[in-house]
Amino acid sequence: MIPILSRDGRAAVEDVARNRTLLAFDFDGTLAPIVPDRASAAMRDSTRALLRTAALLYPCAVVSGRPRRDVVARTEGIPLVAIVGNHGAEPGFGPVDRRIAGRVATWRSAVAARIAAVPGVDLEDKRLSLALHYRGARSRPAALHAILAAVADLEGARIFAGDAVVNVVPVEAPTKGDAMRFLCERLGTRVAAYVGDDTTDEEAFQSDVVHVAIHVGPSGASAARFSLPMQDAVDDLLRLLVAIRARQEGLGERWEGLVRAAGG
Repeated sequence: MIPILSRDGRAAVEDVARNRTLLAFDFDGTLAPIVPDRASAAMRDSTRALLRTAALLYPCAVVSGRPRRDVVARTEGIPLVAIVGNHGAEPGFGPVDRRIAGRVATWRSAVAARIAAVPGVDLEDKRLSLALHYRGARSRPAALHAILAAVADLEGARIFAGDAVVNVVPVEAPTKGDAMRFLCERLGTRVAAYVGDDTTDEEAFQSDVVHVAIHVGPSGASAARFSLPMQDAVDDLLRLLVAIRARQEGLGERWEGLVRAAGG
């Protein structure tokens, strides 16, 4: 992968700015650091200020595995064009397939009974998906093994792991890749950039509308062409996006001041 903040990566950032590309971000591990208690996850003040500024210059969206209402609360005051939750299944516009919620409700009862005796596993019901968290387990390998056994025979389930979590989503539910296509169609743009850190983001990285895919942190195998070394480098990316767009628009000192106020 090409470091997006390198000389070679900067050409891609210049192109993103020139075309007023849709900017989409995952939340946990991308806009906000991963924390032991998911309820306390939050953007740094600098990230919030930079994202707010970027959203005045570009159409910006957040596409998260969290329920949409959760992300709405954590991004309050930022003029985003869209917030999508539940790994792409909860876009905030248009109807949600009730069959998806019904299937998840059925799964919840079965899975809850199967993991009740597994210490350190937390079942999160997000209505359109389930998440089984095991960050607090004394033995993560043992917890993961028990979780996978508990969900293995769920009919019509798409099961994928994240950072100390196993996600269970109906196969017919829209993915993050679908969400990116829907957003581009809705906004009338043909290209997007997507920044994410996890397995769930690979579907967005592979979307035909995502021309600049940026993986945050150690990657291993990823479909993303570009990379950021760690989560806090997202601020550097946002700062660069704002500076280049402001320069292209000839916005001058006012925008430079906003960037400095955000820690630039």
